[in-house]
Amino acid sequence: MAKTRDVGKFYWHTMIYPVNPKVLFDRAETQEIEGKYRSGKGWAVRLPLTRCAIVVGVWKEAYSESMALTRAINGRGIEESKFDWDTVRYGAQYEDI
Repeated sequence: MAKTRDVGKFYWHTMIYPVNPKVLFDRAETQEIEGKYRSGKGWAVRLPLTRCAIVVGVWKEAYSESMALTRAINGRGIEESKFDWDTVRYGAQYEDI
């Protein structure tokens, strides 16, 4: 889980995309799987020429533990040809970030 930093009802955290996306701004959802089980909506701002992004958002609502975990494992489809399997197998390397 990403370590979120809270500023009132706002939050931010870092993220690494599994592929190098073409966009610099992307809608992002954050779901806590520990503690308060909050869900937030925000924007991922990707650093140019990298897969790193900073996610900035607003906490919207809290869920029960089971519902938060269910929401957290919902994924998005990605084209297999664009997926970086080496990152899955070996983890992100510093030079990839």
